[in-house]
Amino acid sequence: MPILTAGRRGRALAVGLAVAMGITLLAPVPAAAASARLLVWDFNACDQFGRGNAACDVTPTQRASAIARSITASPWSPNVVTLQEMCRSTFDMVVGSLPPGWVSHFHSTYTTTDPRCQSVDHTWGIAVLARSDVLDATSTHVLGVEVSGERRTLLCIDVRVTIPLRTCTTHLTATSQATAASQATTAARLVDGWVAADHTVVVGGDFNLDVRQCGNVEVGNGLRRWYHGRFGAGVTRCYRGSGAMSEVDRYRPGGDGVYDEDTYALAKLDYVFGDRRHVDPIEEGDATTSSVSDHDPLRGAMTAHAGHGGSRPPCDREACSPTTTWQDP
Repeated sequence: MPILTAGRRGRALAVGLAVAMGITLLAPVPAAAASARLLVWDFNACDQFGRGNAACDVTPTQRASAIARSITASPWSPNVVTLQEMCRSTFDMVVGSLPPGWVSHFHSTYTTTDPRCQSVDHTWGIAVLARSDVLDATSTHVLGVEVSGERRTLLCIDVRVTIPLRTCTTHLTATSQATAASQATTAARLVDGWVAADHTVVVGGDFNLDVRQCGNVEVGNGLRRWYHGRFGAGVTRCYRGSGAMSEVDRYRPGGDGVYDEDTYALAKLDYVFGDRRHVDPIEEGDATTSSVSDHDPLRGAMTAHAGHGGSRPPCDREACSPTTTWQDP
């Protein structure tokens, strides 16, 4: 007969008593992960016919297939996707070709007569997708209305991508830099409020403000509320920001020096931001190339933390900024 020490005997008696009383003993449940490595893919799809650009004029099927391949491309399949200038019908084709485990939301900003928008309502707009099991909530915030009737909107979804995350997208006006700056400021105020309320926030979108244009008043005004610290025009960083966000491809001392890589011809119009309260400020991004749009896709990597009063575990440079090579089909 095995001999029990006092400690072992006590545990054995406790287990025996629990069994006798019909009580189930549960092992401690590990705490939910407080951090997540996020890969974000932002893309203005140029889903309109007759733009005078061969890439924009590919068929909706070709565009949807290329987008779906980029989303599922290993090893850099993103957790979060933000899309602009997309027909609802193209969005439906993309979502329909993705594997299980994705949630998504499309928001119409305009009803168009463009024949490529083949859904029943012929709508065109913006969308957010996330690799998550549950879509907790969606919200839309109108930033302005064009003469054409198009509604410039900030679209957000609340999901769990290992951690609770609010991820948003927007497409600001291209007809007036002053108007785009005003819309960007309105959106930044909304994001600032969510960050202050302890949400983890990631935003990707086409702002139609070129951060590479130093000395442009509207660019400075429109992006100032987004950037924390200095920003603009590479290492020189000619603007002073006052915001709560950091861009994934910002200049990093000690890094590769890449900053404000162009996403539309020679302009930098597309952005992926993470809030500095919950997203590590050492980030990494890359604008790749596309054969189905006049914009280049923007990929970003970051380490995000669940909202918990703004404190977060330490993050060393190597862990937060690994060497990344993005690839698109």
